[in-house]
Amino acid sequence: MRIAIFNTVQLETAGGMEHFCIQTAAHLSSLPGVQADCVTMDDAFNLRYGQLHSLYFLRLFDRSTIYREPLESIESRLGQARYLKCANFRELTQALGQYDLIYSRNEITEAFLFHNLIGYHRVPPVIFGCHCPHRYVGASTLHSLLHNLLYCSPLYTRLAKRVAGFQTISTEDTHAIRRQFPGHPVEQIPNPFDAAGYAARAHGVRPQFAVDPEQFNILWAGRLTEQKGLGDLCDLIDIVNQTHGKKIDWHICGDGELRPLIAYIKSRHPNIHSHGHVDREAMPAAYAAADLFISTSQWGETYAYTPREANSLGVPVVSYDISGYNEIIDDGKNGRLAKSHDDFIEYVKWFADGNRLESDITKHIRKKTDSTSAYRQLLRFFKDCLESNSR
Repeated sequence: MRIAIFNTVQLETAGGMEHFCIQTAAHLSSLPGVQADCVTMDDAFNLRYGQLHSLYFLRLFDRSTIYREPLESIESRLGQARYLKCANFRELTQALGQYDLIYSRNEITEAFLFHNLIGYHRVPPVIFGCHCPHRYVGASTLHSLLHNLLYCSPLYTRLAKRVAGFQTISTEDTHAIRRQFPGHPVEQIPNPFDAAGYAARAHGVRPQFAVDPEQFNILWAGRLTEQKGLGDLCDLIDIVNQTHGKKIDWHICGDGELRPLIAYIKSRHPNIHSHGHVDREAMPAAYAAADLFISTSQWGETYAYTPREANSLGVPVVSYDISGYNEIIDDGKNGRLAKSHDDFIEYVKWFADGNRLESDITKHIRKKTDSTSAYRQLLRFFKDCLESNSR
């Protein structure tokens, strides 16, 4: 079986979807009888795409955001898989035509591309993986409301109706996709994650920043965007520092349009350390040095890598009780799920006071995640969709 894993955005962007593409292509290509390659648009296209994307979000385009991981590192991680970049849609159509199956993300960008610019009939069957939340539950910003309106609309249904199947990651999306696309194959399969392998990497990389072992070190990592709850993070720091500021160091890893907000809160609190974008390869060492990982995201996510990554190194997680996190965190076992902002504050203080969860966090997350099983499920779903499409 020849599989094209297609993502409009180039792999150098080093986001969660790009990480998934590389890992999945590498693993599937190591199996007998399977060739999986990553296919994206080229650098010139991504420069234009990044500029339009920034315009949509009313922010200045930062060229460095599409070059976060070196090509050499990507090619090394891909193993036997290949990385192909296409300059235009004609070239893309020809490249995708060489495969038996196309796996892509459920973004409206890809749905529009396959429906209007390529044509589903010109390429092999397409499966959408729901790496972008189909609906942001509880979101209230303009862009999130627009997202919900578009993805739940007849327009998206029309753009994606010829997809051969949907791989969902969260229960919320599974229900939403089945309602919107009755009759389409829909299977919930978690993104593969090797907890033991991730933890082992912490010992082989140099930490990108140092921590004070005498302090209680709290780690936050993600894009500096409204979706990730940056305003909530700032409020949390203000309140917790009033009583626990002398014993806590806050470490913020990530970059994004709300960088000035982090700079402002850092100017008010000397115990905040902003590290900017941290290499994915260096993150295991960052988790290993932390005492607590927190996520202030308030909208549902499809698959959250960060809580699994933190747990794999024995670090507890505090997050809100939202889709994507409440399927990873068992409250009181490998972290705490906050129902409110006040709950979040109390949980952080509880950990900072030296309290610990009774369970073995590392063993707990290893039982919850089985990368081999997830890859097996994914490949079986691909084969089932191919057989259904050929009837």
